[in-house]
Amino acid sequence: APAPPPEPEEPPKPVPTEPIVLETMQGDWVNSVGAKIKVTGTEVSLNGMVMKVHPVTLNEDGTVASIGRIWQMKGWQAEDQIEFKEAPSREVMEFARSVIWTRATEKRMDEWTAQMSALGYSGSSKDVMSRGIEGCCPGTSDAKASVRVDDADRDKAELKLLNDLIEQYRLPGMAKIPPRKVIPDFSNRGHTGLSVEHVHYLATSFKEKGFLKREGNDGHDIPVLVKQPVSSELGKKSIENWRSKVRDEKGFPPSEHYERLFKQEEVYTSLGNGHFNQALNLFFCEGDSIYKAQKYTVGADKDLQEAVYKGVSAIVLRPEIELRERETISRLLNSKREFKWSVNADGSLRIMDAAEDTTQCKQFEALSKVLDAVELNCLVRLELDVKESHRIGQ
Repeated sequence: APAPPPEPEEPPKPVPTEPIVLETMQGDWVNSVGAKIKVTGTEVSLNGMVMKVHPVTLNEDGTVASIGRIWQMKGWQAEDQIEFKEAPSREVMEFARSVIWTRATEKRMDEWTAQMSALGYSGSSKDVMSRGIEGCCPGTSDAKASVRVDDADRDKAELKLLNDLIEQYRLPGMAKIPPRKVIPDFSNRGHTGLSVEHVHYLATSFKEKGFLKREGNDGHDIPVLVKQPVSSELGKKSIENWRSKVRDEKGFPPSEHYERLFKQEEVYTSLGNGHFNQALNLFFCEGDSIYKAQKYTVGADKDLQEAVYKGVSAIVLRPEIELRERETISRLLNSKREFKWSVNADGSLRIMDAAEDTTQCKQFEALSKVLDAVELNCLVRLELDVKESHRIGQ
C-alpha cells in the first residue's frame, strides 16, 4: 500500500507584538546554544544553577531590559521565541551574537534531550555539577556547535583567508607596541572582551615561572593589533566596551591607567593576544593578584621588563579594516592555534606554509582559545581549583 501523504505543516504564526514583561518570562526555556533555563520571579537558573548576579532586569515601564549583564533583550522573533543579544550593555549590543530563547514545550524538551545526548551529554555527563570540562555544562561551551572532523582542505582555505586579510590591511614590517597603549578590539570574543581570570593566570605565570621571550618560532604568540583613532566609530566602541568592563571588574588594571590612553589620538586594539597584553599591564600598574596576597612587580626579570615597558614585536593593521573582517581574523587566530605560523626577518608572513603542531596539547590551552570571556573565567577557576570567589555564578 502506498505510504500515507505527510501531514501538512502548520502555517507560521504572526510574530507577537505585545510587550515582553516579567510575567512573559516565567517558566522553562531552552536557548540556541543548548542551555536549559528556568525563570522564577526575577531569578534565572541556567542548567539548574541559579545565576544570582544575573537576574531579570526591567525598564522603567516594566518591560524586560536584560538578563543581568549577559543577555540584552532584543524582542520577539516568533511565537514563543525571544531574541537576546549576548552583550554586557545595550550600548554595545548591536553587533553581538544573537541568542534565541524558545518556550520549553514537551516536544521541544524531547528534541533538546535527544540533541544533548547526541553531543555526549548523557550518562554521567548529565550530572554537570560533579564534572569538569570533560563533561561540561550544556550551553556553557556552545553546546549547539556541530562536531567537526579534521579537514586539510578547510584548514588550508582558512589559513589562506587569514593570510590574505592580514596582508591586505597590515602596515609594513613589525612594530613594538607598549602594552599600556593596547585595549581589546570591539570584535574580541563575541564582544565579551577579556577574561579577568585568564589575565591573572598569565600574570601569575610570568611572575612565578619568568617571562619567556619569543625567540624564532618559540615563545608567546605574535600579537595582531589595529592602529585605531580614538575618534573613529570602532575606536569609540572599543573604548566604551572596555571602559564598562574595567568599571565593573576591579581585577583589571585601574580605570585611570586607561583614561590616560583614551585622551591620546589613537589606541591599539588587539585581535590576538589580548590577555597577554593586559597581563603585562598588571605589572606596569603593579596591580594586586586576585588569587594571592601579592602585587605584580617586574623584579629582576629583564625580559619581562622589556615586554612591560617597550612591548613585543607585533603585526599592526590599518584602521580601515571592517568589523566582520576583524572578527574573522580574531576567530582564526584562535581556532588555528595548532598551526605555528611566524614572520620572516623582512616582516613577510609565513602562514600558508605553517606546519601543524600535532603534539599533545592540554585541554585547558585548547579550550582557552575558543571560549568567550564568561566561559573562560569558569575554565580558569576549574584549572586552578578555585572554590571560593565572588565571580562564581557571574
